[in-house]
Parts: sequence; structure tokens; C-alpha cells
Amino acid sequence: MKPFIKQAFVVSGAALNIVGHGCAHGFPAVLFAQLKADGGPVTLTDHDTSWIASVVGVMGIVGNFISPILMTKFGRQKAHLISTVPALLGWIVFVIGNTVSAFILARLLHGLALGLRTPLAAILVAEYTEPKYRGAFLGTFAISLGLGILLSHVWGAHLTWKITAVVCSMFPLIAMTIISLSPESSSWLVSKGKFDEARKAFVWVRGNGEAEKQELEALIKAQEREQTLEHNTIKVIKKFRWKHIMRSIINTLKTVLKIFKKKEFYKPSIIAICMLIVFEFGGAHMVPAYGNLILQAVLDKKDLSDVTWQFTVIDLLRTICALLAIFLLKTFRRRTILFSSGVMTVLSLSAVSIFMYLRNAGVFAEGWMLDVVPMGLMILYTLSFCLGLVPLNWVICGEVFPLAYRSLGSTLSTSFLTPSFVVSMKTAPHLYTSIGVEGAFLVYSATLTVCLLIMYALLPETKDRTLQDIEESFKGKKSGDVETQLSLIVKENVTN
Repeated sequence: MKPFIKQAFVVSGAALNIVGHGCAHGFPAVLFAQLKADGGPVTLTDHDTSWIASVVGVMGIVGNFISPILMTKFGRQKAHLISTVPALLGWIVFVIGNTVSAFILARLLHGLALGLRTPLAAILVAEYTEPKYRGAFLGTFAISLGLGILLSHVWGAHLTWKITAVVCSMFPLIAMTIISLSPESSSWLVSKGKFDEARKAFVWVRGNGEAEKQELEALIKAQEREQTLEHNTIKVIKKFRWKHIMRSIINTLKTVLKIFKKKEFYKPSIIAICMLIVFEFGGAHMVPAYGNLILQAVLDKKDLSDVTWQFTVIDLLRTICALLAIFLLKTFRRRTILFSSGVMTVLSLSAVSIFMYLRNAGVFAEGWMLDVVPMGLMILYTLSFCLGLVPLNWVICGEVFPLAYRSLGSTLSTSFLTPSFVVSMKTAPHLYTSIGVEGAFLVYSATLTVCLLIMYALLPETKDRTLQDIEESFKGKKSGDVETQLSLIVKENVTN
């Protein structure tokens, strides 16, 4: 079996997990609609629906902080397998439950699965795949998420919500099977000093070519140097364990602070956080949730039903863009896609805002212009945002963190995702009411501009580069040693 096929097999487990997340994201709309239409076994109040919809974020944060512990202790493969368990349990609770408390429990379980999966998925794909395929594989996550939402809505329109839950539960089940048949990440095995196992896993998933051998051996040699440093550090620490307990505690705190000061840690963290903010405030969740309200204001229509076909066009474009993005990620440089997409998104949002202000001032009067121009600008915005910024959210967060801090960095950055989601979704209706959609678009444009400028200054090109090479670029080195930051810092503190 060719390495590409094996890598695709491993990635398909993560992709199916994301499809399952998309189903969970779209399922509440199916549940609420059917219960309200049929009367159902449960009567939901507005308070109930708000709780059912929002508790995912609470457990998502919990899962974000558990995930790195699982990744570090048990490995990427086992952590990935564990993340499917609460997802499957959540669907089972939906099938057998007929109370509000059961629905909330199911959503809590789905939130936990989401929190466990979010830091893990991008790291797993980045470590298993070749640099030339990494961007395309990570880009499939945007498709998987949208596909899951679409499927849950389609099935919910023709099946009962219980049967829909049964069908959706197939995704974590299939993902479990694929993950169980996949090897452990060679990067994690190397980090644990299991070099023979790492070689076998690496050859299975990446092949045995000369370039692959050099990449693996460079990683192993760097880890061997780390183990030597760590061994010497532990000996020194043990020697003074009882006499210098307070000093050890202080040194530990200094170590943590110094980790955050390391260029190879804080730069990727800032980049990932900025990327997540761009993802949220660029409209990744706001447009699907409030798109009809936005289009009603932009197109100046009296009723939501007047923008039905326009909303469908935007949804269709979003799906098409997710597919096209894979080819863009395979062909063009990351920075080229990021800043081209970012600039066009900012310009299109600003153009929509300016047009609305001018229209409200009576500058435009012709009917065709009032329909064609704003819809054209919304199409331009959708293409600009969904072709670049949406898929790159997964890609960049999966590529930039060094091996020593990959779990910690991914957790730190993704912990900003849920607050960003909550802030963007909660503030959007208030902004639309107070300053209008046109004012809100200017706020979003300014937010995106600041984040893009920060990433322009910090983000190196990552396309077709090994994770080791990317790590070296953050350190300011062109090539050379992999410095194991935590062990070296401890050694320096003890020596001093």
C-alpha cells in the first residue's frame, strides 16, 4: 500500500470524527424543530433550548485541558480513540433519553468530545502526513465539518430525531475502527524514547525513502540529545531534592514563565490565537447562524422569506469553496493564500458596509443596483473568506507548534476558540441592533486587520516544510539542533 493511501486512511479517522462533530453541531436545530412541530414527548421552553444549545462550550473548555494530558501520557492514537467515546455516548443518550436533563447530558458529552478532539485533530494529521500532503489533508476538516451539519439537517428533514441520532452515531463508530487499525504517531514515540517502535510506525505511514529516513533520524538524534540533558538534570535535581525544596518550586515557576518567553512557543501561540479570532469574527459561525438576518439588512428586504434563495446560494458557495480550498492549499504557499484571502475578506466586508451607508444616504436609487451590487459583494466575501481563512484555520494551528510544546500550545490556542465563539455569537445581534450590520462589518474588518498584521509579522512560510524545519525557523535557526526547551531550562536554573 502506498504511503499516501496509508496517510489518507489515518486521516479519514480524524475526518469522520469531524463529520460527527458537524452532525452534533446541526442536530439541536433538528431536535428543537421536531419537538415544537409534533408536540413530542418533551416540551421545551426557551430556557431549555438555550441550555441545550450552549452547554457544549462549557465541556469543550474542559476537554481542551484534558486533551494534552491524554496526548502526552497515552499517545496521539489512544487519545484520539478516547475522544470518540463521549461522542458515541452522547448519541446513545439522545436515542434513549426523553427529558430535558437527558438532552443536556448528551450535549455535555458531545462538548467533551469536541474539547478533546479540537487540540488533537490538527496535531495528529500534521505528525502523520508528509509535508507536501499536510495542507490538503488538514483542509479536509473544513469539508468534514460542513458535511456533518448538512447531513444532520437533511436526515432530520426526513427522519425522526431519534433515528437521525442513530444514523449520526455511525460516524464515531467507524472512526473508532479506523483509529484502532492505525499506528501510534512516530513523533510521540520518539518523544518517549521508543525509537525502534517509532521507526516501524514511521515506515508504515510514510514509507522508507531516503528523505523520510533523514527526517526520522534527525528527529531521533535530537531526542537522544534531549534525553542526555534530561538525565543529567534529573541527577542534579535528585542530589539536592531535600535541601532545596523551595528553590525547586521557584525554579519550576521560573521554568513555566520562561517557556512562555521562548520564541518557538509564544510566536506559534500568538499566530494560532490570531487565526482562531479571524476564523470566528470573519463569520465562520455567525453567517450560518444569522445569515438570513444579515442578508435581509444587506439586500434591504422587508421579510426573511425574501432572502431564501440568496441564503441558499451562500450555503452552496461555502461548500464548493471548502472543496476548492484543498487544491489551493496543495498549489500555493500558505502566506499567499492567507493574506490574499484576508485582504479580500476585509475589503469585501468594508465594501458591503460602505455600500449600505451610501444607500441609506440616498446615493443609490436604481432598483437593479440595489439588488445586484450588495449580493455580488456578499458572494465576493463568501469566496474570499471560505477559500482561504476557513481551511487555513486548521492548517496553521496544526503546523506551527514545536514537538516539545505541541500539546500545551495547541491547548492554549484552542482554549480561545470557545470564548471567541461565545463572544462573536452573543454580541452579533446587539451590534446589528445598535450600529447595524454595516457598523458590525466595520468592527469585524478592523478585528481581522489587526490579527492579519500580527500574523504577517510572525508567521513563516510552512508549505512543504517538515515540522522540524518550521520549529527551527521560529528559533531563528536555518538548520541544526532541536533544543528541548523544558529540560535545558531546568538544567540552566539548577546550574545557576
